[in-house]
Amino acid sequence: MKGKRREEQERLLTVKEVAAWLRCKPQTVYDLVARRAIPHRRLGRRILFEYSGLLRWFEAGKEG
Repeated sequence: MKGKRREEQERLLTVKEVAAWLRCKPQTVYDLVARRAIPHRRLGRRILFEYSGLLRWFEAGKEG
C-alpha cells in the first residue's frame, strides 16, 4: 500500500485536473500560476503540477 501512496504523490497533474481538484475554473489556475502563487513546473508550453507539492501548498494555506 505504501508503494501506491508514493506513486500517487509523484503524479503530475494538468491545469484541467488541478482546476477539478480545487473546484475552480482552469483560468483561476492559470491566474495562480501567473502570480506564482501555486507550485508548478513548465515542460515546454505545458504547465504541470506535482501532486505532493499541491498537497503541501494546500495544507500550508489552511494554516494561515
